[in-house]
Amino acid sequence: MRALQIIGLTVLFFPLPVWAQQCAAPPALAHIPAQSGALPPLLSPGAIQSSAALQRLASHGAELRDLGVSHGLQGVFAQNGKQFRVFYLTPDGTAEIGGVMWDEAGRNVTRDQVATIPGVIPTVTWTPSKSTAGDLGKGGGSVDPVARLAAADYGLVGREGAPRVYMVIDPLCPYSQQAMQNLQGAIRSGRIQVALVPISINDYENGNRSTPAADMLISAGPQKMGDAWQQIMTGEKSALDTPTDPTVPAQLVSNMAAAHAVSIRGTPTLAWRDHNGHPHTQAGLPDDLEAFLKAIAS
Repeated sequence: MRALQIIGLTVLFFPLPVWAQQCAAPPALAHIPAQSGALPPLLSPGAIQSSAALQRLASHGAELRDLGVSHGLQGVFAQNGKQFRVFYLTPDGTAEIGGVMWDEAGRNVTRDQVATIPGVIPTVTWTPSKSTAGDLGKGGGSVDPVARLAAADYGLVGREGAPRVYMVIDPLCPYSQQAMQNLQGAIRSGRIQVALVPISINDYENGNRSTPAADMLISAGPQKMGDAWQQIMTGEKSALDTPTDPTVPAQLVSNMAAAHAVSIRGTPTLAWRDHNGHPHTQAGLPDDLEAFLKAIAS
């Protein structure tokens, strides 16, 4: 039984359109909205007093709600103001585990348990652009793609001061991973700095694993995001140890909104400024990598 995991680390490969070298977003993709219904019941003072783990959680001022028992573990929704987290108690009630539970079928059990709580599961609708593959031009719309992505939550990989390219990624997209590997030489030599902008568009194909992976990258912070993604790509178990900040779901929604604003339709999508200051976006990594690197301005 694979009951409790923070995120699934298996990198899944799927048949994808090779012409764009991207993991394509579906025609319409939405995160599951918060459902209407009764809130989970509050844990009674007696129940809290009977468990050392619950006493610890309550001592920090958190309101504790009963999510029921799943796979032998008691679920607890702990909320303090606008911050919240889900914990699972060990059978003896003395220890708690913070994280997300997945069942043997790959279903996000935790997501289902908290779906009735208003504001916990953010909603964002994704409608990818209908434009063609390749260079999407010099920011032909009203939105400057470089400026818009610079306002998102991103992580930096590479030498400070090097020409910067923003790369919108789904952490479990094999084309995103391949693009990062292909850019490693330019990053190590100081030719470019890559700003990783995590989003999740492949949940519908990989059993809802992209969202927790993107959450993990955002939680890692700007300077450690690249390392966290490398851990996912190599399947290192230590990737599970990265704590998830309560603000991360909102940050992911913000990144999704930024990606939507610049009309991406798959990952990876790159954005940069040329030496004349014009913004460009590119669906997938360009075939002529050397020309691409020379075109990016500092």
